[in-house]
Amino acid sequence: MKAKVKAKARKLVPILTLFLFFLTLFFLSPAAAQIEGVGKRVEIRCDFPAQKIEAGDTAIFELLLVNNGKTATYNLRWWAYREAKNWDIKFEDGEKEVYKVLLPEGSSSPKTVTLAVETPGDEKVGESPIHVDIGDGRITLYVKITETHKGEKGTLALTVTDKDGDSIKGATVSVYKRNEFVDYAKTTVEGKIELELEKGEYTAEIVKEGYHAKETKDFKIRIGGTTDIGIISLEQKEFYAEVSSKSPSKTSMVGENPVYQIKIKNSGKADDTYGLDIDGLPGDWYSRYKETEEGKEDISELFIGSGEGKTLYLEFVPPYDVEIVEYNFTSLVQSSTGQYELNLTLKVRGSYELRLYSRRLSYEVKRGERASIELTASNAGKGGTITNIKPEISAPEGWTATINPKEVTSLKPGESETFTMKITPPGDITPSDYKVTVKIKSDQLEEEEDFRIIVEESSNVALYGVVIIVIVILALAFMFRKYGRR
Repeated sequence: MKAKVKAKARKLVPILTLFLFFLTLFFLSPAAAQIEGVGKRVEIRCDFPAQKIEAGDTAIFELLLVNNGKTATYNLRWWAYREAKNWDIKFEDGEKEVYKVLLPEGSSSPKTVTLAVETPGDEKVGESPIHVDIGDGRITLYVKITETHKGEKGTLALTVTDKDGDSIKGATVSVYKRNEFVDYAKTTVEGKIELELEKGEYTAEIVKEGYHAKETKDFKIRIGGTTDIGIISLEQKEFYAEVSSKSPSKTSMVGENPVYQIKIKNSGKADDTYGLDIDGLPGDWYSRYKETEEGKEDISELFIGSGEGKTLYLEFVPPYDVEIVEYNFTSLVQSSTGQYELNLTLKVRGSYELRLYSRRLSYEVKRGERASIELTASNAGKGGTITNIKPEISAPEGWTATINPKEVTSLKPGESETFTMKITPPGDITPSDYKVTVKIKSDQLEEEEDFRIIVEESSNVALYGVVIIVIVILALAFMFRKYGRR
C-alpha cells in the first residue's frame, strides 16, 4: 500500500513542480515589471487608428498612453507582416526617435508618443495592419495605400543663399552617389532647384563662383516623393572676379581692327584693382585695352568696388599683310590673389573684289567677219584669293564665239588675267547694233561687262549697190534720149 502511494507521489512531483513554477512567475511578474519597465496595465488610445496615404508618404499616428498601474518605464514595440515589416517605422517625441517611455501612475497624467510610418514610393495599393505593444497594452493601426508611384523618380529640393539670406542664382548643385557623379542642376533666381533622382542615398556639392564650395550631409530620395534638405548657406570669398565676354569669337576682314567687349565683375567681399594683359599676340600685331569703344587711350589696370562691374574694350590691330587663318588669344586679368583668363578667338578673312577692264566697249564689224575682244579680270580684294575663274559669253542667236583661256585656277590679291574672245556674227544678219555680255564667274563672286557690237554691210555689197545704181541711171538716160523727142 505504501509502495503504491509512493509511486503516485512520484507521478505528481513533476505536475506540482510545474504548478509551483507558474505560480511563482505569476506572483513575481509585477515586481519584474517594476524593475525591467514592463507593465501590465497600459492603455493605448488613438483617435484615428486608420489612415489613407499615397505610396511614399508618411502616416503619423498620435498615441495617448495611460498607465493604470504604478509608475514604470515601458518598451515601445511594433510589429507587422509581409511588406509592412520592411517599412521605415519609428516612435518619435517631436523630432527625436525614442524606444522607451516613462509613464507616471494614474490616468491623470497620460503621455503622448508618435508612431511615424514611412512607406516606400513603389509600395503596391492595399491595406496593411501595424501592431503596437506597450507593456500589456496593444493597439492595431492600419495604413491604406491608395496610389502607388512604382516606376517614378523622387525629387531633390533645396535653396541656396548667402550669409545674409539672399538667394544665389546660378549655383551648381552636383549630386553624387557613393562618390560617383549622378546629375546636376543650377539654382533659379530664387536660389532653388528641383532635381529628379532615382531612389537611394546621395550627397550634394554646391559650387558658385566667388563663394566657398559646400557639401551636404547624406540624404535619401524616395520614389514619388520630394526630399527637401532645406537652405544651404554659402560663404563669399574675400577676393574674386568674374571675367566674361558676350562674343569671345569673332570674324574680321583684312584691314579691320576687331574689338572685343569684356566685362569684369568684382564678386568678392573687398574692393580690388585689376591688372590687364594679353597672351598669344603675334609679334607684328598690336593690342590695347580701352574704357570706351571709340577711345584711343590705353589702360593697364582697373579699380572695381566690391559687388560692382565694369565694361572695357580690347582692340586688336593686325598688320596689312596679315595671314588669313584663325588666331587664339588669352585676355589676362590679375587680381590681388590670382589671375583670371578669358580665351578669345579671331578668324581673319580676306575681302573679295573682282574688277573687269577693257580698252574698248564698242566694236564695229562687217557681216560674217570676226571681232576680237580683250577683257582683263583683276583681284582687287584684300587678302582673299579668287578661285576657279571662268568666263561666259551671252550673244544673239546664231553668233559664234571662242574664249582663251577658258579657265583660270586662281588669282591672288593684285594679280590679273586677260581673256581674249573672238566673236563672229552670221553673214546674213541685218546690220544694226547688238549687245554681247561677258560674265566672269568664280567660287567667291561674279562680275559682268556689256559690249556694243555694230554690224555693218560688207564692202562687196556696197560695190554691188553702186553698180546697180549706175546701171539704172544709164538705162533711164538711154530711154529718155530714145523716146524723149517723140
